[in-house]
Amino acid sequence: MNATVKIQPYHLALQAMVYIRQSTTKQVLLHTESTKRQYQLAEVAHQWGWPQPQIIIIDDDLGRSGVSSEQRMGFQRLVAAISLGSVGIVLVTEVSRLSRLNSDWHRVIELCAVFRTLIADEDGIYDPRDPNDRLLLGLKGTLFAAELHLLHHRMRGSLLNKARRGELALRLPVGYRRLHDGHVVLDPDDEVRHTLRLIFEQFEHLKNARAVQRYFAEHQLKMPRLMQCGADYGRLLWVLPTYQMIQQVLTNPVYAGVFVYGRRKREMQPGQIPTVKERRLALDEWEIVVPNTYPAYIEYEQFLSNRQQLRENMYNFDKKGQGAAREGRALLQGILLCGRCGRRMTVSHGHYPVYQCRRAQLVYASGQCQAFPVRELDQVLSEVFLQAMEPAQLDAALNALAMLEKERQTLNQHWQLRLERARYEVQRAQRQYDAVEPENRLVARELERRWNDALTALRELEQAYDRVQRTELAPLSDTEQAEVRQLAQNLPQLWHASTTQPVDRKRLLRLGITEVALTTEPSTRCARCVVLWSGGITTEHWIQRAPIGETLKTAPKSLARIRQLATCYPDHHIAQQLNAEGITTRTGKHWTYQRVYSVRKQHHIPSACPLTTGEGEARGDGLVPVNVAAQLLNVSPALINGWAKQGVLFKDQRVAASKLWVRVNESDIARLNGSVNSQKWPTIDHVMKTHQLARDAVWDLVRQGHYIAYRQPRGQCWEWRLKPGKAENHSANVVSHR
Repeated sequence: MNATVKIQPYHLALQAMVYIRQSTTKQVLLHTESTKRQYQLAEVAHQWGWPQPQIIIIDDDLGRSGVSSEQRMGFQRLVAAISLGSVGIVLVTEVSRLSRLNSDWHRVIELCAVFRTLIADEDGIYDPRDPNDRLLLGLKGTLFAAELHLLHHRMRGSLLNKARRGELALRLPVGYRRLHDGHVVLDPDDEVRHTLRLIFEQFEHLKNARAVQRYFAEHQLKMPRLMQCGADYGRLLWVLPTYQMIQQVLTNPVYAGVFVYGRRKREMQPGQIPTVKERRLALDEWEIVVPNTYPAYIEYEQFLSNRQQLRENMYNFDKKGQGAAREGRALLQGILLCGRCGRRMTVSHGHYPVYQCRRAQLVYASGQCQAFPVRELDQVLSEVFLQAMEPAQLDAALNALAMLEKERQTLNQHWQLRLERARYEVQRAQRQYDAVEPENRLVARELERRWNDALTALRELEQAYDRVQRTELAPLSDTEQAEVRQLAQNLPQLWHASTTQPVDRKRLLRLGITEVALTTEPSTRCARCVVLWSGGITTEHWIQRAPIGETLKTAPKSLARIRQLATCYPDHHIAQQLNAEGITTRTGKHWTYQRVYSVRKQHHIPSACPLTTGEGEARGDGLVPVNVAAQLLNVSPALINGWAKQGVLFKDQRVAASKLWVRVNESDIARLNGSVNSQKWPTIDHVMKTHQLARDAVWDLVRQGHYIAYRQPRGQCWEWRLKPGKAENHSANVVSHR
């Protein structure tokens, strides 16, 4: 039977749509004959009677797979036209071009049957209203869907077979290059290899990926990034590392020489529009693992250790994770376990930090399991740790020197590689400029600009290297090496030093202590502490808390120091001295005038320098009130106030509105009553003219001690003569006041 008989005048009055599709971009570029055959269907439609204006070609889906209609705009456009009843026939080379998904294919058949649309391929014309044609179309759709499944199964089987041998060519991370014969080698660039090894070394030392990123930022180090697409494919781009870049290097098994396939799994997410999402699998769920496939930067055991460390650092996401050492004051945060329920104890931050076990309280609304003050527990564990580390102090000193020297050499090598790359860029730009013809100024100007940019970058890098070489890269002198040995051998001094941060103490503590289990006994105010050391040994310690209210009392050492200072200093000076010596209150606060005064009053400690005394009394440090000084110098109290403000007399005043005290001894009286001949020293006007200073600037120098003011009679008046004081700093301060 002639198939063209199915074409009726009704169909010829509607549009003829030619649907063209190729599954991949590679087919569009290489398999051009198949595409040409599909375009020739327009001529077939014209031969069957459709005029050219009514023949529509839909080729929006070139390079799109027929597995789904979600991303195929051309197919959606075709279905919409059929639903409007404007299509008389759909022409394809084979019906698999329309869809390889049964649900989409049968939906098209249903729509074509409703709107009397014909479907034509190279085998003939089909009318979906005809039961025989409809059965044949459905059978073809089923066969093509099964064919797609067989193709996928066959290709995936070949892919997995190649992957099991470790020969599947996957995308390589930065630090590796694939040769033309398929072999994988380390990147030939020394700087790339050195940077990657530096990342692994620093993580082994710092145990924190974020700390490695801060290390790179602190030392102005950059990380290579391999361009995987675009015009710069295969080119290395040096950028400041992000946390994700550091984390991807630490968790990629390729750097351990291991070939892995199946680290992610695609899963269908239900919804109004089903979507496919990728889920990362755990290490023991990886589909194919082939060790010793690539040249390795680290051992596989170190790779596993790095992953475990990163997992433990996820304190807020993993219940078993200890968390990375952070900046908080609690030394045992992350490694302290509850001795009753076994859960990890957290820290309640505030004025009085407390270790507490609140898991049952938060989950089951029951009471708090137990709690213990951070300060008392940390103090005992610090002493235990320092006592255990005493035999290893000599090794610590040697390791510290070796580590400092190794880090200096590593950084110096990194800078040398950066300089070598910058010099190569300059030479390359120069060769390109020399190769261009001088008459071709359009090209020569651009090449000259690139050459200048390369020279500028090299000069800035050399200047930065010089600055670093004078500071960070300078080798330790003999004196500095002796200081490092002494500091490392005296671990308690290093532990309690003000420059040692809490995060540093935590890292030191975790080198020796793995976990600590705490069990409190509220009735006796005691706590049992079991320490698990790195070697597997456990030790037990008992902590006796101070009686209630004892923590609010001032320490005996602080009281003794206040008694000693009160004999010659006022309260506000005592507070300054205690803070300078690093002595704090019982609660860890800085000393102030009010706190010193309160402690003296509570413990009945007399002061030799009270703020208020009788009119004629002097303080223990020799300072007298203004009225007494005025009587000694035979001047008015207002003049004494002015001299104290100008720096002529040494003064002490707690705050601006408090009582003013000045020092008037025999030498002060002699230089202010005119009994000392001071004509050999210059006047204020002479100093102003010589150094080109304003009068207020000269009095500033007097207040700073660079000049000593002498009062000299001149006829019926007085004038000031200035004797140089701190001669070694005089010239520099004169310049700074100009």
